[in-house]
Amino acid sequence: MHKSPSQNNNCCFICGRVSAPPTPSHSIYGERFYRMELEVPRLSKQMDILPVTVSERLIDANAGMCDRIIAVEGQLRSYNKMVDGHSRLIISVFARSVNAEERYPEDPNRITLDGYVCKPPVYRTTPFHREITDMLLAVNRAYE
Repeated sequence: MHKSPSQNNNCCFICGRVSAPPTPSHSIYGERFYRMELEVPRLSKQMDILPVTVSERLIDANAGMCDRIIAVEGQLRSYNKMVDGHSRLIISVFARSVNAEERYPEDPNRITLDGYVCKPPVYRTTPFHREITDMLLAVNRAYE
């Protein structure tokens, strides 16, 4: 399948265990979307809880998905949400496909972003002495 440039500059593949059942998120043009949480393992075996937005066309929200391992292919999306009177940046995975898995693949998590660095990166050391970089990246997306 040929991907458009907007699909090539924002690609995400994650595999994890559904840790919370899908809950209604929003509807647009008559299509319902759900939010669910995936427990995704790092290489260190620590787990991250990642929010996933998925269309009703891709899942049966009433099928009892908790504790299932699924693979999600899609894009990272962000939006601002008011929380306790403050604007918070919410980052989630927007699913384009969802597939059941028997077990975790060897290297289950990949994210590719191609965009513009909006401000200088900030290099820092975490409390556990890991060196990381924080950066703000703008990735163009075609609105269909």
